[in-house]
Amino acid sequence: MLRRQLIAGLVAGWQNLVTRNRQNLAHLMPPQSTALLLDVHTRMPVAIHGAAAGMQLVPPGSTIKPFVISSLLRAGKLSTEESFFCPASLKIGGRSFDCTHPRFTGAIQVRSALAYSCNCFVAHYARRFQPGELARSLERAGLGALTGWTEPETTGRIRAAVGEQANQLQALGEEPLLLTAAELALGYRTIAIGAERPEMGPIIDGLEDATEYGTAQLARVAGLKVAGKTGSVRTRSGARIAWFAGFAPSRTPKVVVTVMLQGRSGGSDAAPIAGRILEEWRAGKLR
Repeated sequence: MLRRQLIAGLVAGWQNLVTRNRQNLAHLMPPQSTALLLDVHTRMPVAIHGAAAGMQLVPPGSTIKPFVISSLLRAGKLSTEESFFCPASLKIGGRSFDCTHPRFTGAIQVRSALAYSCNCFVAHYARRFQPGELARSLERAGLGALTGWTEPETTGRIRAAVGEQANQLQALGEEPLLLTAAELALGYRTIAIGAERPEMGPIIDGLEDATEYGTAQLARVAGLKVAGKTGSVRTRSGARIAWFAGFAPSRTPKVVVTVMLQGRSGGSDAAPIAGRILEEWRAGKLR
């Protein structure tokens, strides 16, 4: 009985903290949007905005790419020295996933592929995964797991991809891969915790470059090095979802931020919101 009362008290205290911080984010958020600010060290949310944070399942789009590339690197199926000439055009199962980044004059490597979110690069190397290999790697990163941050909460859907096209679609964050904003925050915490490991260098470099000159430039914060990734995806129902996920400071992370809302572009719709959240955290307004 005493143990149950203690747990209930802790949960109530946490819920009160989250409720207070929700009010702190409201002025930064457009209608029907979701955001989380997560303390890397304690694993506890600093702030949550949006009732759907732990319930709404949507495809994560390109925010999944750092997990895909790091999985390939760890498995020895991709090296940081490998180069790829992006053809710009990409068709998978009759659907178009053409790259929208500037045309490259030469071959690109991991760092630039992340900075510019090259679909062709990721889809090309995703063919090297064995059936179910990527799904298992995503689960080990904490994706698809209950976080305990919201009530109620649902788990993501990470199915074993079988076949070349299924691997490619999963690596691009397309359905049937579905996650909540809370799960994505937990996954990016896994990346943040390992940011100082040498083998994560190319991943962190690419995420830093994304905010410096790539797809996530609008998440930049003066005086704060941010590592982040955008995502733009359309659900099977036709809804357009814009994502941003990242952490700061990039080399010694203290907070993770995820933003999800209906919008056409993660870079133009979600990244600016993430930048404003990080600005307020840096100013001491979110603790």
